Amino acid sequence: MSRSTQTQSGLLGLGSPIARQLLLCVVIIAAFVLMMIAGWNHYADKFASREEFLLSPRDILINKQPSWIHSNVLIETIEKNKFPEQLNLRDRELTAKIATTFSYHPWIRKVNKVVKQYPAKVLVDVEYRRPVAMVEVAYADKKGNQLRGLVPIDAEGFLLPDTDFSPAEAIQYPCILIDSKKPSADMGKKWEDPRIADAASIAVELLPYWNDLKLKRIVLTTEGGSHFELELADNTRIIWGSPPGKELPQEAMAKHKVQVILQKAAEASLSSNQAQPSLDLRTAGRGVAGTEAVRR
Repeated sequence: MSRSTQTQSGLLGLGSPIARQLLLCVVIIAAFVLMMIAGWNHYADKFASREEFLLSPRDILINKQPSWIHSNVLIETIEKNKFPEQLNLRDRELTAKIATTFSYHPWIRKVNKVVKQYPAKVLVDVEYRRPVAMVEVAYADKKGNQLRGLVPIDAEGFLLPDTDFSPAEAIQYPCILIDSKKPSADMGKKWEDPRIADAASIAVELLPYWNDLKLKRIVLTTEGGSHFELELADNTRIIWGSPPGKELPQEAMAKHKVQVILQKAAEASLSSNQAQPSLDLRTAGRGVAGTEAVRR
């Protein structure tokens, strides 16, 4: 009796009808996939170039600028960072790129979100910085002449573009005098001296009443220990003390200090051209304020 032996080439090899059919299926599928890839590559550029996916950077929609900003934040951001002529909404990194770029502008405190919409539209939600004070600095011009100028800052001590302020606008803000040194940081960066931010926090408290109270400057003094004083238009000084949030034990809080100033102003005790009794806001309202005239 003979036993039939089926070789590999018969049952599993290429000689098998089943193997040939399987191979043919694989070849067909592979060819189909390659055709799909080739077709997509061919039409992808045309698909991406459709107008509903393209946007000019100048058409980006950003929050309305507040009245104190006179420059165009959108245009400055586009020109400084050399945006391409067209933005493609199909770029998966587009929102991150736009958010990062806008966050570098000195007038923008924070980019809350960037949203893409179809047809082509990009919305940028930002929080603008608000000026609260001007820091008085000394500097030399190209001819070596010693001059003085004002540098605008926000509540956190970040430098703002001074080109957005006319001289008339600048003098409406609280003035800060500490050491008159010009900052080495660029616009949009925080002033290196932390005392600037401390003085700015005082300016925030007084800004709504600054001109009505005839205040002139916030001055850091070391007489009797380092502390801040408020200088009036007639050079009278009011002792403020520590910046808000850094009060010493038993020192009055900032809100209470402001209430005392407003009360004194209502009593017309701060508006006279004569020397006024010294007012120490650190202990104001506790019956321990001095009586010596403070005039420097």
